[in-house]
Amino acid sequence: MRGFTASTTRPAGGKAPDWEGFYAAWREALAQGETLFVLPRTTSPRLEALLQRAQARYPNLRVARFEAWSLENVYRGAELAFGQRAWPVYSPEKAETVLLLDVDLHEHPAGYGWWAALSQRRLPPMNRIYAVESGAGLLGAMADHRLALKPSALEAFLLDLAKALGVLPGSPASDYGGFLPALVEDLERGGLLLPGVHLTPAAQALAMAVNARLKAPVAYVPPLEAEPATPRAFLEAEAASRLVWAAEGPLPGLEGKAFAAVLSLYPKEAPHSLPLAHPLEAASPARDAWGRLWPAQALLKPLYGGKSLEEVLAGLLGEGLPGLTAEERRALAEGRPLEEAKPLALEPLPGLEGRLSPLRREAPLELTLRPDARLFDGRYRENPYLQELPRPLSLLVWDGALLAGEREAEAWGLLEGIRARERRADPRRPLLRVRASGREALLPLWPLPLLPEGSLVAPLSHFFHPEGTVFPAEVLPTGRDYPLVSTQYHGYLGEVEAVKVLTEEEARKAQPKEEKRVSFYPPWPQGEHAWAMTVDLARCVGCGLCVLACQVENNIPVVGKEEVGKGREMHWIRLDRYFAEEGVFHQPVMCQHCEKAPCEAVCPVAATEHSPEGLNLMVYNRCVGTKYCSANCPYKARRFNFFPYAEAFIGQGDPRRAKESPLALLMNPEVTVRSRGVMEKCTYCVQRIELARAEAAREGRRIRTGEVVTACQEVCPGRAIHFGDLLDPEDPIHAHREEGRHYVLLEEVNTWPRTTYLAHLKNPNPRLRKEGGHA
Repeated sequence: MRGFTASTTRPAGGKAPDWEGFYAAWREALAQGETLFVLPRTTSPRLEALLQRAQARYPNLRVARFEAWSLENVYRGAELAFGQRAWPVYSPEKAETVLLLDVDLHEHPAGYGWWAALSQRRLPPMNRIYAVESGAGLLGAMADHRLALKPSALEAFLLDLAKALGVLPGSPASDYGGFLPALVEDLERGGLLLPGVHLTPAAQALAMAVNARLKAPVAYVPPLEAEPATPRAFLEAEAASRLVWAAEGPLPGLEGKAFAAVLSLYPKEAPHSLPLAHPLEAASPARDAWGRLWPAQALLKPLYGGKSLEEVLAGLLGEGLPGLTAEERRALAEGRPLEEAKPLALEPLPGLEGRLSPLRREAPLELTLRPDARLFDGRYRENPYLQELPRPLSLLVWDGALLAGEREAEAWGLLEGIRARERRADPRRPLLRVRASGREALLPLWPLPLLPEGSLVAPLSHFFHPEGTVFPAEVLPTGRDYPLVSTQYHGYLGEVEAVKVLTEEEARKAQPKEEKRVSFYPPWPQGEHAWAMTVDLARCVGCGLCVLACQVENNIPVVGKEEVGKGREMHWIRLDRYFAEEGVFHQPVMCQHCEKAPCEAVCPVAATEHSPEGLNLMVYNRCVGTKYCSANCPYKARRFNFFPYAEAFIGQGDPRRAKESPLALLMNPEVTVRSRGVMEKCTYCVQRIELARAEAAREGRRIRTGEVVTACQEVCPGRAIHFGDLLDPEDPIHAHREEGRHYVLLEEVNTWPRTTYLAHLKNPNPRLRKEGGHA
């Protein structure tokens, strides 16, 4: 999606980018003196070889690697623990107990893969997940037991854990209310620690030593990068007199430099601003988070004359890039890596305690700068799809905020006013000045119940610091407000049991419940298929990928912050979030495709109809926009085009420019683009059903089991969404509906939904349950 937003770098005045002029200016700068070339984190062997040749040709070419969120602490931790830099590759699915140490999905290169592995064990027989974190992450929110500590206390906890397991001499300073002994007991039966990449090298080394003591399922491979990318490279870029910046994230100041050029996917204010190729327009082998080297093939020709970093360096050298080798072509055809990871045989070095640096000093307020779940370090700021995708837990759109615990907000005298504004649907929030180690940012406050006292979290996309990610902080009032828009202001489960929660023991004993169905009317005529969906809440981590996939698949427009603030968001899947004593729960809610749909009965023009196969259909050209269907929907799953959102979005504010916009290339030609005054909603990806039906008809057969895969189902890392045919006796959806944890949302309204749910599962330690439940 990044390559087709309307702000993608395009030639000025319709002219092709002047690459030859840029190369001539770059060579002239290299002849005059040292020139700094700043790259992002790269894992491509081909790029490294080109860099070596370029530096050999141009001695004044100096190379630095910049990442606001660096992996360097992991490599340094391995050096402390084993005497050698290495990258850990974890297998969480093989562990009986997993401890998450201040880590979340989007913060680790393997984060989504971890959840794909962990979710395999969230069904009986279950693993048990503990989390110790200073922030509020999706993985930690899914844990069976969670301990919230500020960053300095988290390092002290890890030290106590190492002592409790005999990795370090001495005894733990605290048992953390019984949390530590219960955790140690579980870890001894097959445990694994998963630390966040931002933890200090000492904390990384401790985690690695504990994993070695537990014989945890972790292997070590050589570093993914030839050279580490760190945030300190930003300081080098600011000091350089001649600079070529090709990294992601924040941009250093370019004023006063003898030579300055920016290579980016988006246009920048610079003497030389040239387009980088989108990853789909480039072909460069690269390593994944498991250490495997994969081939790559460009899927389309660069739209606006962009070049990959390899092509940029080849152009500087006056060379061309070779095409795909025969081995690369074979690997692409077979869907396999060019090179498997090469495990290292590492053993912990003795005397680790003597090599550990002192613990982080405690401060009254400790600020952690973490990647934004949607914008990361700001590199995706120009992507409107990600801007409007609700952030995890806060469900904020279009903005970053300072996250703080409710106790902090109360101590600052702000909590009561914030809650009063929420009740009035007033989006304004206090704007605060946040200072940390010589830098500051203005951020609106968003209280979140999961954060520990004394811990603050700010997004790297809105507050970057080149010296690191954790600092003592000072927060000052400004007396001003800033509007923040969230898609959900309530957070607690009320009398309606929308999300059902069972323990593993309760799930084993639960019996299938027969759905209560009462009707005065005869059933609908049955077609060849009976489509249905089941959502397993035990495997839903709340990442929001289903929302995004549905939006792109079905041409759902972005409407902007103001319209979302009026409750006019257009996402067909609403990802509800609830706080409870047992933890945090997520529930994707889309059109339920009810067999007794209240929306169908009230439409005066029959724009919403029922198909023989059970789909609740929208006939767009009949809809006159009465909105009766939306008012009568108990699940509030319908969306209305109050304005020509699609045309305005594609044309970036001007519907007349829609056809010439690069966003038009993102539209799915199989799905109608809706216009103003039309209601829309989830269709069970009817276009995919019809495509499978046409394919089956050509081959003279029925649609195969599992042949139709919806967009949300396809991208779910936890495989929480199941779509199938109730008339197919071999379809796995039958097994889901016969489980004891199967239930219908709002069953009491008697709508007979085809979309149903499986209850969330927890596997708490009995010792901690007796001492007060969720830790």
